[in-house]
Amino acid sequence: MEILYQILIFIIFIIILVSYSREKWDFVSISLLGMIICALIVAFSSSLTIKDYIGFIEIKALILILSMQIITQISKESHLLEYFAIRMFRLSRGNQRLFLYIMCLTGAFLAAMISDVVVVLILVPIIIRICSFLKVKAGTYLLALTIVINIGSIFTPFSSGENIIISQHFQLNTSYFITYYWGFSFIILFLTIFLIDFLILRKEPKIEIARKELILEILNPSIVIINKKLFVFNAIFFLGTIISFVLISQMYIIALISAMILVLVNNRHGERPLKEVLKKINWEIVFFFIAMFIIIGCMKEIGIFDIIQLKNLRDYNPIIMSVIILLLVSFLSGLLANTPIMLIFLPIIDSLISVFNFPSIPLIFSLLVAVNLGGNILPQGAMCDVFTLKIAQENNVENLTYKRLLKNGAIFALIHISISSIILIFLNIFHAVGA
Repeated sequence: MEILYQILIFIIFIIILVSYSREKWDFVSISLLGMIICALIVAFSSSLTIKDYIGFIEIKALILILSMQIITQISKESHLLEYFAIRMFRLSRGNQRLFLYIMCLTGAFLAAMISDVVVVLILVPIIIRICSFLKVKAGTYLLALTIVINIGSIFTPFSSGENIIISQHFQLNTSYFITYYWGFSFIILFLTIFLIDFLILRKEPKIEIARKELILEILNPSIVIINKKLFVFNAIFFLGTIISFVLISQMYIIALISAMILVLVNNRHGERPLKEVLKKINWEIVFFFIAMFIIIGCMKEIGIFDIIQLKNLRDYNPIIMSVIILLLVSFLSGLLANTPIMLIFLPIIDSLISVFNFPSIPLIFSLLVAVNLGGNILPQGAMCDVFTLKIAQENNVENLTYKRLLKNGAIFALIHISISSIILIFLNIFHAVGA
């Protein structure tokens, strides 16, 4: 009977996995229904209580995800990103190559702090508008932006829901990311921008000097500022919150306090109470994570991970194991969806580290890097790619099609994953020598 329960729960998980990657499916309702069914199945074969099911949920991670969404929403409504984007264009003085570098670095930097989708929703329309004024095609800039945004997500433990959950699960702070991810991320970031510049952008038509000077004269970043005092406060407070993440390990507490202070300050005149801000929050992903946490807990309780026979993995070489996980998670993240793939691999890596004493640093590196970079293999593998393509099509951007994004995204994904494999080898060797 237990085998039947295991098969049923595994089928439910697969259905949820497929629903997450299908635009027309209501993946939240499907995942919540699946959660209820899985909980009932486990209840028949165990003595779990409501408290046990709640214990499956990573509460700290959810608090951080929700708080960062509030902070991001207020920053978005304050037009901080628009101001920053226009300021960066003026800094480039209309030089196409310099604009590419500054725009990519800006996108990567912003993606390290807030949701990649929010970065796309703000920057992509601005880039399209600027390129329209300059009479140049925006496709190459948008292509570069989607690729580097996924790289930027590797910089911090709070850039995305996936990073937050991995970081909270393994107790990783910002200092850990600086130590083990920044060097690698900067290498592939600048290599990617250089290759796009050298292989693609330099072959495209140049901007007319007269038109460039006209746009620089007209485009003033101050036009997006409605309330200067509030704008300055939000900018300084947002930056202060990011700095606090570096200095204080309990990020979920800092994020929650910062979110509440921003809500109170921005609601001095009663125009934007918390209930209004919460209406803008992406509750779908919050409930999806809750459902997935409980389903993964049920899978562990019912013994599905025992079927995988993790004990047979103890004889594998750590280098081979970390590279296999990198390749497998990258491929599955690009083909299906990174969030459920990350959640299913968390307990596997947890067991390899805690039970079989595999080195933690390479395994966590392989999971986190694969989850962020694997989405570039297929456009539908990363939400930022999907939104970029959708906005480009709505604005009739000629030189950014699904085929072009698929081809170039896959090429750069292979480059990034190849470099990651080399880094993994060195991490394993260094860890073995250090031990």
